[in-house]
Amino acid sequence: MDFVKLFKQGSWIKSAKKFVGDNSKLSALALEAMRYAKEKKSLDDVKDDILLLCNYVKDIATGRYKGYKTWNLTVIIAALLYIISPVDVIPDFLVGGFVDDIGIIAWALGKMSSELDTYKRSMLSY
Repeated sequence: MDFVKLFKQGSWIKSAKKFVGDNSKLSALALEAMRYAKEKKSLDDVKDDILLLCNYVKDIATGRYKGYKTWNLTVIIAALLYIISPVDVIPDFLVGGFVDDIGIIAWALGKMSSELDTYKRSMLSY
């Protein structure tokens, strides 16, 4: 099953666009996704990656990180919205229900690797 294709065809990007520019929504999403990643044992292999995406969103919301591109932020928001949603390609309550979540996180990390490298370098100066 091509999770990324289904992700792109879904409403995740459209939903994510509603978060861009709304710092309170961004902060709430980052906190919710952090909590979710820490709670779900099935996500342990990608927990650090999810936390990186959450910190990226949180640092944009607080104004700590300003060097981002709106499209990149939108894709990362969409990935976080996807993983915290219990109803996605493979619902989380089913056996193996986190396989698609892990796939979307891996895709987002690969797609946004340059952006995330820039973010990590800029945060080293803080």
